[in-house]
Amino acid sequence: MTMWECDMYLIYLVLTVFILLINLAALGRVFTYYFADAQIARASGTLTLLTSLFFIEHFVGLGSLNWVWPLSTLCSIAILFKHWKTGGWRAELPFWLPFLYVFAWRFVFPDIDGQSEHLTDLAFISNYISGSRLPPSDVWLPAYKFDIYYGFLHYATALAGRILALPAGLAMNLGFCLTIAFSMSLAWSVVYHFCSITWKKFLVIAALLMGGTGVSPLVPILYSQTDASPIANTQAAVNQLWANTRFTGLYDQQINTPAGAALFPKVAESAPRELPLETLAYYVYLGDLHPPLAGFALLFFALALMIKLERTQQAKPLSIALGASLPLLLAVNAWNLPLQGLLLLAWCGYRRHSGQSCYFKHLIFGASLALLLLYPFINSYAPNALSAGFAFVVSEDHTPLRQGLAIWWPVLWLAALALSQGKENKLALWCAAGVLLLLVGMEFIYINDPLSGSYNRFNSTLKWWSWLYPAALLLLGSINLSSQAYWRRCLAAVPLLAVCTYALPQAQYWLYQPKTSLGQLAGDGWLKNDVAHWAILKHLRSAEKGLVLEGLDAGSYTAASAFALHSGQAAALGWPDHESLWRNQAPFIQAQADKIRAFYHGNLPDAGPWLVSQNIRYIVWSRFDQARSPAAFALLRQQLTAQYAWRILLAENGMEFGVWEQRN
Repeated sequence: MTMWECDMYLIYLVLTVFILLINLAALGRVFTYYFADAQIARASGTLTLLTSLFFIEHFVGLGSLNWVWPLSTLCSIAILFKHWKTGGWRAELPFWLPFLYVFAWRFVFPDIDGQSEHLTDLAFISNYISGSRLPPSDVWLPAYKFDIYYGFLHYATALAGRILALPAGLAMNLGFCLTIAFSMSLAWSVVYHFCSITWKKFLVIAALLMGGTGVSPLVPILYSQTDASPIANTQAAVNQLWANTRFTGLYDQQINTPAGAALFPKVAESAPRELPLETLAYYVYLGDLHPPLAGFALLFFALALMIKLERTQQAKPLSIALGASLPLLLAVNAWNLPLQGLLLLAWCGYRRHSGQSCYFKHLIFGASLALLLLYPFINSYAPNALSAGFAFVVSEDHTPLRQGLAIWWPVLWLAALALSQGKENKLALWCAAGVLLLLVGMEFIYINDPLSGSYNRFNSTLKWWSWLYPAALLLLGSINLSSQAYWRRCLAAVPLLAVCTYALPQAQYWLYQPKTSLGQLAGDGWLKNDVAHWAILKHLRSAEKGLVLEGLDAGSYTAASAFALHSGQAAALGWPDHESLWRNQAPFIQAQADKIRAFYHGNLPDAGPWLVSQNIRYIVWSRFDQARSPAAFALLRQQLTAQYAWRILLAENGMEFGVWEQRN
């Protein structure tokens, strides 16, 4: 890319971000009439618009909406001009600053590749990017509808992409920034209610946005690093970032210091239970636009509404929005529905105990309205949802005491401080008691999903602990920092500062990790950086629509389907392990995956007729395939001659890379 092209691309990115932020600000400004709080108004307006369109598009797909942004942007500027001229733009800072922080991460590390759930999320967004009637076709299994997952977050991201005519990868990276910005702005609304001093507000926000768990300050004494090379420093940073999330059952088994071994002696156990907890900061590093991110936003939305209802005269719109926030989880992240339901019940109990109204009629109205708008989604999703019920935790699955304390001590510390306020602060008492009861309850009840053995509680703690931890830091941290007792305020800062030490490995990762795809926010830089892969990608982007076949290695977390997704095509098959899980282990998926593996090794009889019968239009041969089975290429050229034409896109050192295209 030339310097001129780089400048043009940066201008394009700046304008795109400007249009997004201006339109969201104006939408929030319109809803400020109903919600005096700018952060709640922005979130309420956005959710209202998204839920309404989500409902409509289950009846008629609206297709491309790129005619919307010129009109909406002009209207937005008109709405905001007078308000911002008098300093109203300051109300956007709690949203803009987190957005820019996360945008910086995505700008430097934008790749959407086979790591973690990157390609999964890109596939979800690609399902919705065409604007067809919902539920859309599944680009990872095109003969089937995408009605097997809660995809509201990805629908919202694709909608932004449709309005601004963005590729799915760029929409994903910008949607990631927006989702976290919504979460942090709503968290600001909560902490603003309690704290008037700026450093206290920033401390709580930093603990949420950049903080880890209680393991963070322990990492230097648990793991030693002898090699100081850049590669070793990068790997050490990655290990520390993951150690917070996967400490119990995985990284506690990799402790390599005498002090660490003394703190966490290994128990003679064949299969330690893996009990993860993901924080927002971990997601910022990881870059996954996965449903838990939207779960954070809805959690903070509900908390902001509850806290705002403590001091307001606008109870009706706030309580209606609070009621609607609960059923929205069915389309956002259903795992958190039981917890948020208990949160809402606890809030009602607190209000009644305090002699205040809980606005029951408004809550019911809001919940009913949201359920009505979500009914078309529920109607298509419910028959395909995995059946999993509650179960009691058996003795071998309980959290080891030392590991549990290592993770949760900041929350326990803040809960103890809140309890010390006694009956003079009923909110502190109820919040601390609620957090502790939920934490204990999670130790005895879990969701009995298809995982077993070491992963028996994996999904339950992944979803539930990750929900409770930020809620506790936000509520208990804010309450204790606003205490009238000086000693309590000082002690409250200790655990919040402790979790912020998670910023150190983030900084180390930022410093040493190679930035090979800098600024390529479409997420395809890792492919474009290879001349052969860039040639294949460019060709598929300009080719007519059709199913793209790519080689398979493992069943998931590979580069499989990357060329299809980044070129806007449908994959013949995505990650088979994921699709099998979502579709109740349908045997044909793994059978098809086995045939694809056999084909790419040159071992599939009658390969050409079989591929034609599967409507495969393009067959990719990339460096991944050459490295996997170099001898297979000559066999495939011979097998496919009758049905497919070989298009050479790059010849290099006696090797050819390109695409087979079905003959007409």
